[in-house]
Amino acid sequence: MATPSLLQSLYRKLFDQRGPPADPRLRRLWDACRLTTRRSLLNTPVNQCRFIVMDTETTGFHAYAGDEIVSIALLEYDGLRPTGREYYQLINPQRPIPDESQRIHGISDTDVKNAPTLRQALPEIIEFLQDSVLVGHHLQFDLRFLNRTLHAWLGCKLRHPTLDTMLMFQAWSGRLGHYELEQVARACHIEVRQRHTARGDARTAAGIFEVLAGRLVDPKSPVKSLINQQVNDE
Repeated sequence: MATPSLLQSLYRKLFDQRGPPADPRLRRLWDACRLTTRRSLLNTPVNQCRFIVMDTETTGFHAYAGDEIVSIALLEYDGLRPTGREYYQLINPQRPIPDESQRIHGISDTDVKNAPTLRQALPEIIEFLQDSVLVGHHLQFDLRFLNRTLHAWLGCKLRHPTLDTMLMFQAWSGRLGHYELEQVARACHIEVRQRHTARGDARTAAGIFEVLAGRLVDPKSPVKSLINQQVNDE
């Protein structure tokens, strides 16, 4: 039986060979997805950069073995200050939500019955993410779900610079290991509200980001200096 990591590798080999879609509407989304200002973002001072804090809730843990997003939250930051601009959307996973997942995040099949699918929501999501550094706790988990769908649909993936609040915590504390959101929040004296909801967890991660970014680097330093602080043990 193919493992999730093997399936992920096969997806990459298959879809990285595809060109742009012929459909003009999809081509615009493909261009927006692939448009990268990575170099300029990396050299932008932290206090002048646009950050998007992200969180998702899903049907399960395996992006490459059939699980899907059921909600997504995006919070905009101008430097280390929230702008108040947010994006939140329930997502129809087009499959039943397992009972054990419903018990965690509280989202039922009825809640998402009339919600858009991820493909339907992606144009708004990609637009919101433009020209930003992405931030989240265990961020690669969320990105796997988005990039899996982008690969399958358009043959592209997000190319944004990323900051993981767990890796930032490792860099600041000097302690390696796997830390859940509430553990890092407690160490940073951030109140946890609405745990296991996309909006609540995004707000908690945002608070952690504010605290740790200010402790790790001078806000006038380029974003790459903050990214380079991360301890990559994943």
